[in-house]
Amino acid sequence: MKNLLYQLLLAALAWGLSVPGLAQEAGTGAVSGVIRVEKARVKTTGAKSFKEVVVFLKPLVPGKYLPPDAHAVMDQKGLVFIPHVIAIQKGTTVDFLNSDHDRHNVYFLYDDTGDTLDIGTWGPGQSVSQTFEKTGLVITLCQFHLEMAAYILVLDHPFFTVSEIDAENMSAAYEIKGLPPGNYELGAWHKKLKLKGGKVEVAVAAGQTTAADIVITRAKYAK
Repeated sequence: MKNLLYQLLLAALAWGLSVPGLAQEAGTGAVSGVIRVEKARVKTTGAKSFKEVVVFLKPLVPGKYLPPDAHAVMDQKGLVFIPHVIAIQKGTTVDFLNSDHDRHNVYFLYDDTGDTLDIGTWGPGQSVSQTFEKTGLVITLCQFHLEMAAYILVLDHPFFTVSEIDAENMSAAYEIKGLPPGNYELGAWHKKLKLKGGKVEVAVAAGQTTAADIVITRAKYAK
């Protein structure tokens, strides 16, 4: 029986299937859990919903992480930025597309400093790329269509994911894989709600998945 289970486990890993309690990359760990909305309800439909939650794990021992070669993409379609929320690592390039029949503009408002940056205006079928070299929240807007807005969270590490809140149970599942063993600070960003209790420390071990559920709520209930 043990040999059979072992063979099934090896087969699952060989095919890239998810195996509870095991990370997918050799020598790394994972963290997973449930995000629960407490004492609040959030809109989960429409162009400007509040369904996205960015969960991230900041290493307590700083390291150097090369940004990905692949570009992230944010489209403008139907007078909406798609996706509405993205998380990227510092140094990542984002391609801003225009899939509409109208001209579009993109300019940024940096949440921490209030600085702005206009990267230009372009027509249908065109795109402009921007590399983000500073961490923080970047509010993305279009000067031609003031109703358009999106959010880019720039982090100095690659350990993050974006989850979407389910309308029925006001919760979402998340998982972050490929984590080097060590201690991390678990955090979350949401457009409207705050992480209850503040950031918490999570220990990651090689070959294991650590469970860590979190709660987001209104600011007055977060402490």
